[in-house]
Amino acid sequence: MDNLYQAQVQVEGRERAERQSKIPDALMQTLVRLSGEADIGQDPRMEGMLSNPTRFVSSFGYGGDPLTLTIQFDGALLVRAMQQRQLPVWGKQRPLTLGWIALEDEQGKRQLMSEQLDAEHMGTWRRQAALRGLPLSLPLMDLEDAMRVGLNDVWGFFVEPVAEASERYQADFFMLARVWPGADGWYYTLSLYPYQPEGQGDRYGFGGVRRSLMQKSGRVDGVEQGLSRIQEELARYYARRYATVASEEESHRQLVFEIQGSMAELVEVERYLKGLSAVSSLQVIALQGRQVSFAVELVGSPEALAQMLALEPRVEQLSSDDEMVTQTRYRWIGNP
Repeated sequence: MDNLYQAQVQVEGRERAERQSKIPDALMQTLVRLSGEADIGQDPRMEGMLSNPTRFVSSFGYGGDPLTLTIQFDGALLVRAMQQRQLPVWGKQRPLTLGWIALEDEQGKRQLMSEQLDAEHMGTWRRQAALRGLPLSLPLMDLEDAMRVGLNDVWGFFVEPVAEASERYQADFFMLARVWPGADGWYYTLSLYPYQPEGQGDRYGFGGVRRSLMQKSGRVDGVEQGLSRIQEELARYYARRYATVASEEESHRQLVFEIQGSMAELVEVERYLKGLSAVSSLQVIALQGRQVSFAVELVGSPEALAQMLALEPRVEQLSSDDEMVTQTRYRWIGNP
């Protein structure tokens, strides 16, 4: 995900006083995106970060109609301040989620959100996803999808036909969700599932029932708020799974990558690893043939680093038949 350290706020003019007054809002918007927590401003560890928000600003500019102020924050400085306060930092590696979402209006009419069919709610959906730094996609609902999945499948959370239809998209996760009106307000519910291609051993859980990773539901004030809350629940889950929290104890790890052998590829792998929020520092300690070894100092746990590597399509984990080999090795696939 790009532009994690950039925020946009609407302004009336280009006066310095108004710009200064908007910086705290822009910084809070960025902190929500980096932490995955919508209420990060209430965290007591935040004390002091908003007292002088201007120090984090690296550049700004104006544009658009209505007039919009775009503020670029210094990512390294901001992450360092969050790590010093042991706040969670969710890096650029973020999973793609495919959303199967059924909506019901106050007249009882139901529809599926899709890239083609639902222009009414797409603006809010995309805007909220950008604010949270969530990579989200919706099904095309073309003829192939329509033959596999019906509205009632999504509304009733019948996961198997939805899972089979999701395979063509190859997202990291897929979600079943619905938003509907009740007697005393609006409600939402969602279930999140990992993408697992056919034939993968861990595809099913106990008794042949596909396992959900997370289930959430609640009451909201309207359909737009329901869609926003669904994204909020996703961001919170992913941040708690993938974000790193700095520890007072240093953690070190050695990573071994197999590459094709070019220096450009080595530089590309090194640049990628240094960009991970779980990595504090990194250096090459050995280069033998097509195999390169890195000494890595971690911000969070080795498990957090392993999860980030698992999300990267350019990285493939290598298996070994040798029981004496306990070190995890990876292959750099690069861009297709």
